[in-house]
Amino acid sequence: MKLIGRRSVASALRWVLGFVNIFVTVGVIATGLLLLTTLIVPDFAVGFMNGLAESDSGLRPLLLNERASFLAAFIASLSTWWILNRLRRMFLAVDQGDAFERANVGRLQGIGVGLIGIEISAAVLARFVPRGIIDGLEYEIDLGAWLSILIVFMLAEVFRQGARMRDEQQMTV
Repeated sequence: MKLIGRRSVASALRWVLGFVNIFVTVGVIATGLLLLTTLIVPDFAVGFMNGLAESDSGLRPLLLNERASFLAAFIASLSTWWILNRLRRMFLAVDQGDAFERANVGRLQGIGVGLIGIEISAAVLARFVPRGIIDGLEYEIDLGAWLSILIVFMLAEVFRQGARMRDEQQMTV
């Protein structure tokens, strides 16, 4: 099986990412609606949190850490959606035989920003998620994850130089 072009590994991965993207989109919409609900109807959000913690605390004010948990969950799901869409567009460019197009530089930078969003939201969730919902959730700085983010930004610069060299090559006769 070939790696790029029609009916290739890159093409298959693009379709798999598209399928996964459907579920991630549903998750983004659900967490966004949940976050919006915390602002409009805090009693529903309190009931939701009580249901997750399997407690019956009754009506109480929505705590700041619970609001932060909703926001972090939304940012994590939105960042995942953002990354998947950028990856799908990059695989499409690779399928078309143009990996070093200038748009891929921005896509790689967008993937790096999305990865930063996921790491920050994981730290916020580990810090602020109410006890009883997820027990033992701790965040430790993952050096591998942060180095991967650095590598993605370095790859963006490599793609920028590759696109510049490709443009120069196309201008020469």
